[in-house]
Amino acid sequence: KFFAQVLVRACRQSMTMAQHMAQRGAVIAFSLLLGLANGLYGLPDVDVTGKLNVGILIMPGVFISEATAPFDMYKHVGGNNTMNVYFVADTMDPVYTYYGARLKPDYTFSNAPSPDVLVVPSGIGSHHSFLTAWYGGKTNADGTIQGATANDQPVTYYGNMTNLIDWVKTSAAAAQIVTSHCWGAFTLADAGVLDGKAATTFPGYTGTLKRYYPSIGSVVADKRWVVDGKVMTSNGAVAAFEACLAVIRHLYGELVASVVASGLVLSNENVGHSMDQYFRPSPTAGQNEAISATKVGILLLEGVFISEPAAPFDVFAHLGADLDVYFVGETSLAVKTYYGATMYPDYTIKNAPQPDILVVPSGSGSMTTDREKADVVAWIRSSAANATWVTSHCWGAFMLCQAGLCDKKAVTTFPGYYKELSEAFPKIGSVVKDNRIVKDGNLVTSNGGVAAYEAANYVVMKHFGVNRAKTVATGLVFSADNYQAMVGAHDAQYVPTPTSSAARSVALVVVPLVSNLLMAALA
Repeated sequence: KFFAQVLVRACRQSMTMAQHMAQRGAVIAFSLLLGLANGLYGLPDVDVTGKLNVGILIMPGVFISEATAPFDMYKHVGGNNTMNVYFVADTMDPVYTYYGARLKPDYTFSNAPSPDVLVVPSGIGSHHSFLTAWYGGKTNADGTIQGATANDQPVTYYGNMTNLIDWVKTSAAAAQIVTSHCWGAFTLADAGVLDGKAATTFPGYTGTLKRYYPSIGSVVADKRWVVDGKVMTSNGAVAAFEACLAVIRHLYGELVASVVASGLVLSNENVGHSMDQYFRPSPTAGQNEAISATKVGILLLEGVFISEPAAPFDVFAHLGADLDVYFVGETSLAVKTYYGATMYPDYTIKNAPQPDILVVPSGSGSMTTDREKADVVAWIRSSAANATWVTSHCWGAFMLCQAGLCDKKAVTTFPGYYKELSEAFPKIGSVVKDNRIVKDGNLVTSNGGVAAYEAANYVVMKHFGVNRAKTVATGLVFSADNYQAMVGAHDAQYVPTPTSSAARSVALVVVPLVSNLLMAALA
């Protein structure tokens, strides 16, 4: 584990975007060469010498983070060179998530490659009782049950969708690892995959799962994820990052897992949960505070890192119908994220409503080409002038600074890029290196990745109240320290990835050596 942490720190030396991706890829390639996979957790052995297919089901009414978190985690394992990650749906039409964002499938049930790793997210159609209780579900003349998304797109109970269930059954039978997140366990149960198995689901619904599917062996309420044979089920949302990290560690070893955890800024407890070290959920909420109509505009540019827009979207949309959360593109055309997923803007910078909360995620061009887009920078500047909160995640801080919004302010960015930010924008007040979330006036910046969930919810806490933030944290399955990062944001209570002081001292010597050896070997 120490060796893994040393190499991760090599990746965090100041470098350009291209160097960052190249060196992270080099570390992953080096670890694969060493064969450091350790086969933990009871999952079956998998031959990883070739490329693994990872098929992620997306269906009408899916909860966005349940699909985007596994996509981002598995794509971080060397892009398409190691894991071929793709979305699968009934048709090639864009799929509406519950809160209205759209994702484009890469394949349909009829032509998708057989997955080695199957991912079944949750959505409002995961069980008929959910549809009828909360999402306007009615029974049609043919006996199917249909409800609707928040923007009135039809959603059929997934158990009534024969093509979907047949694909899950077939794919699960052939897959080497089968996973679900949140209520996705109900879909696996409908497909018979959980018969005789131990499983978990979204907290508070373990009893419901067992009641409707008595053939399940046992339902576990005090674990973030559970493995039985080749089947893994998780609590979903942020716990999906943890479960995926456990799968990555099983397949490729501690070194690759550490690189991925670093790249997506998982918290200490997220990493600990991925090792099944403890069970530390976020605190429960009291009486929710009143809420008022609020507009949240999220910039969506080509090359965006998918978790950076998805995280704030999911956080703010969890507050309900009073929040109008929308994506703003440079144009109205579909946007290709850095790892190849397709998302869609709701507005352009020419016609978007004035946001009360402005969100600027990061992307591959945030430090370079995006800063040269005068119209985009002007939109950020003008939107910020009338916004109550102005936020960025990861390298999105470079875009805020380009718009002149960071002068004399304290800000942060993706770990390892503090020097680049301060050198590019010398008028910044200070670049904070020891906190996941930094607030200065109405400006809130974060490290990105999982910290984007925390920082967005920090704004919820400041704008709407503590209990609203606790409710969102519970709904998105925050770990206790994900919530604590919000509470401690202004007091700089961030704790870096756990490394002893002795390990840090040795790292000062070993990191340059290992980094140089890696680069020399690959030259």
